[in-house]
Amino acid sequence: MQKVIQIKADSAWQYGKCLGSALTLSALAACFGGEGSLPVAGMTPAVTSVTPAKAILGEATTFTVTGLNLPLTATLSIADGTCLTPTNQSATGFTVVCTAGGLAGNLVLTVRSDTVANSGWWVGAQTITATAPEVTPLTVVNLLVDSGVNAGQCYAAGSDVLVSCISPTAIALNDKQDGMTGRDVTSADGSDGQAGLSYSTVAAFAKTDCVKDNTTGLIWQGKSTALTALPGDPRNQEARGLASTLNATGLCGFTDWRLPSRGELQSLVNYGSLDLYFSIDTNWFPDTKIGAYYSATQYAPNLRSVWLVDFIKGNVAPDGSASGGVYVRLVR
Repeated sequence: MQKVIQIKADSAWQYGKCLGSALTLSALAACFGGEGSLPVAGMTPAVTSVTPAKAILGEATTFTVTGLNLPLTATLSIADGTCLTPTNQSATGFTVVCTAGGLAGNLVLTVRSDTVANSGWWVGAQTITATAPEVTPLTVVNLLVDSGVNAGQCYAAGSDVLVSCISPTAIALNDKQDGMTGRDVTSADGSDGQAGLSYSTVAAFAKTDCVKDNTTGLIWQGKSTALTALPGDPRNQEARGLASTLNATGLCGFTDWRLPSRGELQSLVNYGSLDLYFSIDTNWFPDTKIGAYYSATQYAPNLRSVWLVDFIKGNVAPDGSASGGVYVRLVR
């Protein structure tokens, strides 16, 4: 009895015959000069699909190869790219992670009985479409505001008394002092905010409802809400619950109110304020309380705590140091 063996040389199937009724794989290998996993007639390996049909250049994609009678040593390679070692291998398929390279367009995936280095023979191929990754435009979410230190609040050498920033003694100390540059010097008319800080109303809503910071683009809740829990308690739940309530009511027509970060809260501080009680523009934020305001930024040494910002002196500290009331002012 003769058995027909199919082997692959270059791109054409060739047929050979060996005599015998019960040949082993090693005998087949000897018959055909080396390959130890030659397919027997009626068991020819075939690739039925390779999915997905698309990949993004430079990004890892998991491909699933399905077929019939696939060798357990089967591999997948990709033109102008790399593939890892296959997993979940069986006679009906396997999965493999590949990263496409080169240029966008059509790329060929090739299934072999083994790696090229191991003389693996061709089993099947499929063409996929490779696309360039999408580029997300860089957008500036929050611009920096000026500190509020104005042209009359500079230092001279050997003194801690504030002097005019255009005085020779101030310039001699440092000609780039805070009070010499920025909107708090060039736009300190106060028509839209103290010392170059710039605010505006939102539609027809009152300042106690919401206020827009024209520099950062952030819209702030005008009202301050006191938290009832003591420092050290999980006030986060209470604070975030306030945001949920505000979004349900749609304050000022918005439903994306949230807790501000430490930096966002601190952007409201006017460090040049001459007000006896507040370092925030109370003309625009009249409902500001004497106390600390809660942020969403965790305090790294103790992640049960968060950073607070007070609007008396503009201090920033973890909530464990709060000695008075703690308030929330939400932002969007």
